[in-house]
Order: sequence, then structure tokens, then C-alpha cells
Amino acid sequence: MKRLNWVLIGVVILCLAIVPLLGGCVAKSKYEALQADYQALQADYDALNADYQAASSELADIKAVYPPRDFESYSELSEWANKHIKPERSTADKWYGEALKVQEEALTDGYIVSANISDITDYSTGWTGRTFLVCNTAVAGGTLYWWDPSIGELWQYPIIVYK
Repeated sequence: MKRLNWVLIGVVILCLAIVPLLGGCVAKSKYEALQADYQALQADYDALNADYQAASSELADIKAVYPPRDFESYSELSEWANKHIKPERSTADKWYGEALKVQEEALTDGYIVSANISDITDYSTGWTGRTFLVCNTAVAGGTLYWWDPSIGELWQYPIIVYK
């Protein structure tokens, strides 16, 4: 009888030990559904992570040129201007359009450059046509320079003091 009691106690203990292990079991169909959900969530995570990486890279590119800045020196501006020459100047509209392209390229590179067009016709001479000056301007090393976008040669802006 003692032996039977020990066997029964052993069976009860074994059953009590197995019950918690069986609680985590699920049907095969439920397991497959959970596995499919997991794979879908993993695909969503991978797509979101790829989007995050692309956005991080784009942000780094933007931070490299934003905020736009002035040129550090005359030589930096001169080198940049000579790499962005726009030879079209057949009409004032086209010439100014080229100056605007130079302005856009400067912003893309992280610099502040302006495009300007001025009517410089001297009507006192009797000239009946109109004369325009198109130029780009930028500050380099604290000094304001201008240049014709079709040539790229820099000129220091004159400082005029009016009294």
C-alpha cells in the first residue's frame, strides 16, 4: 500500500509539472496564423526601417547645405563662379534666366547668391534702345562681389556714400 501511495503521489506530481507546460500549446492553425502575422509585421518593420534610413540620409544631405551661407573667401567664390558659367545672353530674358540658374545651383551647394537685372540705359545720350546688366552677387569674406554669369569674373561692389 505504501508503494501505491508513492506511485500515486509521483503521478500527481508529474501531472502537476506537465500542466503548465501544456498551457502554452496552441493549435497548428493558430500557430500558422501567428507565424503569418509575425512575417507580415517583420516585412512592415523592414519597410519602415528602409524608409527611416532613406530619410536619415536625405536629412544629412540637407544639413550639409542648410542653412545656406556666404562664401568664406574670394578664392572660394571665384572657384565656384568659374565652375557655374552660363554662356547664354542673346536676350535679357535668357541672360537673366541663366543668372537665376546660377542662383539655384548656389542654393543647392549651400551658398547664398542673388540674381540681379538692371536697366542701365543712358537716355541722355539719345540712345533709343535699352541696355541691361545682368549679374549675380554674393558675399565672400565679408565683401560683396558681382559677376556676369556668362563670364564668371568677379568684381568688388563699389561702396558709394551719399551725402
